[in-house]
Amino acid sequence: MRTPLSKQQNMMVGTLLVTYALYYLGRVNISMVLPALALDLGVSRAEVGALGTIFFWVYGIFHFISGEIGSHVSPFRLVSIGLLASATVNLVFAFQSSLLVMLILWGLNGIAQSGGWSPMFRILAERLDRSHIKRVSTIMPFSYVFGTAITWVLIGAVATSENWRIAFWLPGIILLLVLAYWRRAGIDAPKTKSSGIRLSTMVAEARGIAFVMLAAALSGFVFNGTIIWLPSYILDTGLIAENMVGAVAALTQVIAILGLFLARYRVVRSNQVFVTAVQLFSAAAIAFLLLTMTRGLFAIVVVAFALLALNSAFGLTVSSMPLLLAPAGRASSTTGAVNMMSTFFGGMAGFSIGGLVELSGWSAVFAFWGGLLLLAASLIWRYRHVEDNQIGTR
Repeated sequence: MRTPLSKQQNMMVGTLLVTYALYYLGRVNISMVLPALALDLGVSRAEVGALGTIFFWVYGIFHFISGEIGSHVSPFRLVSIGLLASATVNLVFAFQSSLLVMLILWGLNGIAQSGGWSPMFRILAERLDRSHIKRVSTIMPFSYVFGTAITWVLIGAVATSENWRIAFWLPGIILLLVLAYWRRAGIDAPKTKSSGIRLSTMVAEARGIAFVMLAAALSGFVFNGTIIWLPSYILDTGLIAENMVGAVAALTQVIAILGLFLARYRVVRSNQVFVTAVQLFSAAAIAFLLLTMTRGLFAIVVVAFALLALNSAFGLTVSSMPLLLAPAGRASSTTGAVNMMSTFFGGMAGFSIGGLVELSGWSAVFAFWGGLLLLAASLIWRYRHVEDNQIGTR
């Protein structure tokens, strides 16, 4: 019989969830004002979409670096530095009027934001019993879904085409408050003596999780594409007033939370992360393909269902799978490697989806996303037996 988490462990998991959710205030805030930025700067959507690309590319590369560093130094310090740096970048960004300067700043924000997810997973791996890993790993994706929803509601309510700068200075101030909260909590991994960074260890680990890294790259392109461009799609439909786009986009994220509950329920019942991910990726792919033939309010409903399945499967890929496959003491590094792939390739959605929309419309985007998710599902299905040898099925 599995023992429940202690009160202290529940508080630790809750603190990690809240902190990482609020990280998103300084990240997805930009998706709410991309059209306004393009208009104000006098550039195309594809050009302004490069902000998303530079963020995710830098974030992806430094996710790997931060993940490796997080296996050797205090995760508490890495998270603290990331919060402070992201807050500072957002505050400075709010006063810029040059796309080049914005690109540099948002790239620096990618470095800052990379200091959150992987180090937090080291804390989980080393502060929890192995019997708890699979169940707790299905909880962590709630953080970025809630974070996205909160950000879109807040920014959508206060930022307009004429006042887009508030979308950056307000999150900057809030992130400073989050930093104070995190510092007060003082959560860290147990102190251990590091054996140093070894290239041979990193290469061996990458080979063992190569299939998950590829699945993360495919699904990350779709996931991050929705984060960057979904509000623009809703705005382009003309069905929703401009000042309500943020609330509607956030509602789709709230609906996606139901998918996370579904994924958690399926994993707890079946004790199968990989098969559950295959089922959910396939469902999301079908929904996106259906959107190529769907218009009007029904399309918004289908988008919500697609996000319900996509968020769930993606969460299992970047959360549960790395923890299941990570060798002892290497949870931060493994998580960083998987998330590097998801975010680096996800960064391509910044300019490519903006260009594809202008060239061929949203139907082409949805068809492309559906195909990529089917590939990810096929890859995980092929290696589904790997899970049977991991801690979650013992």
